[in-house]
Amino acid sequence: MSSRLPFALVAAWVAFAASQTGAETLSIGIDKSGSNPLLTNENFAYSAAQYVSSEILKLQPNDVVNIKTFGARDEAANIITSSFTISRRVSPQKVADLVTQYIRTLPTNNDSAQNSTNLIAYLEFTSGLDCANDGKVVVITDGLESSSLVSGAAMLEGQAELPEPQVDLNGCEVTFYGLGAGWPPQSVRFVRGQWISWFEQSGADFKAIIP
Repeated sequence: MSSRLPFALVAAWVAFAASQTGAETLSIGIDKSGSNPLLTNENFAYSAAQYVSSEILKLQPNDVVNIKTFGARDEAANIITSSFTISRRVSPQKVADLVTQYIRTLPTNNDSAQNSTNLIAYLEFTSGLDCANDGKVVVITDGLESSSLVSGAAMLEGQAELPEPQVDLNGCEVTFYGLGAGWPPQSVRFVRGQWISWFEQSGADFKAIIP
């Protein structure tokens, strides 16, 4: 099965259309870096898919779902944003089924793991999060930034901090599903604290769901 979602559209245009109708935008970020258990653990993929599905099923007509992967900055597949607008033809259940199926197949794609985690870049550069209209962002990630900005290994040891955010996310509600999965408690606490501070500075409401 292809690991790409169909119907790719320009996310910024979709978000603009949604804002004109008072619709909600749900942005789903999928971390495809090698540290994310989503790519190797079928049980984690199942639980993550169920959580994302539950969020999609809350949507109403004209609401928008944007799905985008991230990891390495030079991975061409991460450029694509797949977007769906809820309607009579495109029901929340149809979108939830499609996204769930995609997420649950990721552990079977052994060659899909990427060698870095540009989570900050996803949050700072992704258009269409629609924070001005109370957009929701769900990111399936272990929360480990491992990029030119931060050493992931050092961060796990509590020896590297996240840089200050260069984006205004005021109005957005951001959830990390899977932060710290499989880590020692001290690493989970440190990384969670880093993201709490980062999102406070960026203006977003943040919560972490830790398996």
